[in-house]
Amino acid sequence: MSTKDITRFMKDLVTLDNLEGLKELFDEIYDMSGISWDVVYKDVYLHACLKKKPLIVNWLLEVYETMDPITKIALKQLFPYGRYLLNK
Repeated sequence: MSTKDITRFMKDLVTLDNLEGLKELFDEIYDMSGISWDVVYKDVYLHACLKKKPLIVNWLLEVYETMDPITKIALKQLFPYGRYLLNK
């Protein structure tokens, strides 16, 4: 599975408001190598914000806390924009 396929599938789950399915998919494929998780996270997080899915956004924030420090620094700028999209 490529990064693009994973992103598309996770975005579909966000659109369907399927948090449980999103968690299951994440648990199954998180350890796969060759996946740019920072790119997947960015795309899925912004999609959840655009679709106004606060429960999914909160879960994604929990996932963010488990990431390594370098990835967290790279993704940090997403959150003000995400909050803007949620409140728009």
